[in-house]
Amino acid sequence: MKLARQNQRPVSDNHLIPLINVIFLMLIFFMVVGQISPREPLPVDPPISEQQANGETHDRVIVLDAEGRMAVGDRILSSEALTEQLAAWKAAAGGADRIRVTLKADAAVTSAKLRETLNLLEAAGIPRIELITRAAGRS
Repeated sequence: MKLARQNQRPVSDNHLIPLINVIFLMLIFFMVVGQISPREPLPVDPPISEQQANGETHDRVIVLDAEGRMAVGDRILSSEALTEQLAAWKAAAGGADRIRVTLKADAAVTSAKLRETLNLLEAAGIPRIELITRAAGRS
């Protein structure tokens, strides 16, 4: 007795290919458009400036909020701890003349606290300090 051979077509997943293409395109889109950046330890609203800044920040950023608290990276620091951090930066850079520090201060910080922070940087021998500001037309 001969068994009838059925004409079976192999199961095809061709209907999944467009779905996979769309998923990969979405993945590439979100990788290009999305930017993952660490959250800042202190909320800061920089002051408005008429002068155009280059927008370049460095890896040595000091954040100064409206209440006068200071942070470096994800750590909130006291004045003494900031002085120690500046000394560590100087040692790592091979001298204070090679250090570029960016200060991101809130617009509402008092001038006394800003002056105190600038005095700490000056006492540490930091020759160049850049202040982050917002352009006048932006909010």
